Amino acid sequence: MFIRRTENNWLAKWWLGVDKIILFSVLALIIFGIVIQISASPYQARRMGLSDEYHFVKNIFVYIWIGIGAMITISTIKVQTIRKYALFTFPFICFLLFVTLFFAKTKGASRWINLGFMKIQPSEFLKPFFAIVIAMILVRIKELGNALKENTNQKKRNGVFVFILRIMICISKFFGAFISLFKRKSKQNGELTEVQKLKKRRKNYIFLLAGITLVICGILLKQPDVGMTVTFGVIFLSEIIAAGLPWCIVVIGIALALCGIPLIYFFLPHFAHRVNQFLSDDNYQLQKALEAIKESNLLFGGHSNNLKTVVPDIHTDFIFAAVIEETGPILAILLILMFLTLILHILYKLKTKDNLFVVFAGIGITSYITFQILYNLISTLGIGPTKGMTLPFISYGGSSFISSCIAIGIILSLLQDQNLRR
Repeated sequence: MFIRRTENNWLAKWWLGVDKIILFSVLALIIFGIVIQISASPYQARRMGLSDEYHFVKNIFVYIWIGIGAMITISTIKVQTIRKYALFTFPFICFLLFVTLFFAKTKGASRWINLGFMKIQPSEFLKPFFAIVIAMILVRIKELGNALKENTNQKKRNGVFVFILRIMICISKFFGAFISLFKRKSKQNGELTEVQKLKKRRKNYIFLLAGITLVICGILLKQPDVGMTVTFGVIFLSEIIAAGLPWCIVVIGIALALCGIPLIYFFLPHFAHRVNQFLSDDNYQLQKALEAIKESNLLFGGHSNNLKTVVPDIHTDFIFAAVIEETGPILAILLILMFLTLILHILYKLKTKDNLFVVFAGIGITSYITFQILYNLISTLGIGPTKGMTLPFISYGGSSFISSCIAIGIILSLLQDQNLRR
């Protein structure tokens, strides 16, 4: 049965406008993940002493139905509606993120809200909505910046000297604003000019942008969850670079982040332990994962089940090692190529869009999905310290899986032809 373009129902409009490469790529990844989880999850269930060795597999099918349903539902929503929903959803999830600090810690961190019948991780659900809210603020900053240029007839100047000068000006303004907090403000005579109003509004949005990011990162570090903090930093950085904000702001942000790493190391024992463990090569799970990868056959894997038997987090953090042991390096590389195709296609489609909100939000979501994929592979192969980073659509985890489906649903909505929805 074919759907014709003359049909006027919502299903026909959705099917004709949806990006089928993204849709089927994600569905293929989900099917691949099911096969690997059926192989790896029973070993984890036995290790934990569960009576039903297919406990995790059954949960996975529940997550799949919820995730795919959410992805398709969100993909049918208009971009304007997504913006409205984000304004209500974002503060609610931020509140849930704050509430996690009052729950009992699991594995040394308070990242989950225990509802009795299930646990949810608010930070996972916050990621796509954080990308949307940051995109909305950046669009407003860009609009105010363009209006300011029209009113002041500013000319764009390039060059290394101008770049250095802008950095110095930004630093001086930062310290000037900080010092002004302790000064008594004098009343201004007369009304503000149009240019002053634009500058003030633009500055308020910049402070709002920085404030939201710092508050969220502060809560994440309090949990503590350094990996998720870095993920939100990746979203923020990728979007402000895409927005073309002054490079001095980007450089200052990166410098502050780099200066914060030693502080995190000294004040967060959990993070310090992970780093020390990586540098000392004293990591049981990583060593067993690398052994299984080395012993696997080129095409069909090792079939020894050695890795799945001894590695506790084989169904989550080290799922890629299970992929190599079960299917062999060639199919594991095929999985990486599937991810690469998905990411590059999304970026290519975003390049064709004129809507700044669509571009910024799309880049923010794509950046954190890419970061998760890369870091999961890096940690599995022993290139970086392990940090509980799931492999999207493959690793076990309800919050992570459903959040990834929501993110793809938003991407499908952003990239769909809006003319078909009128």
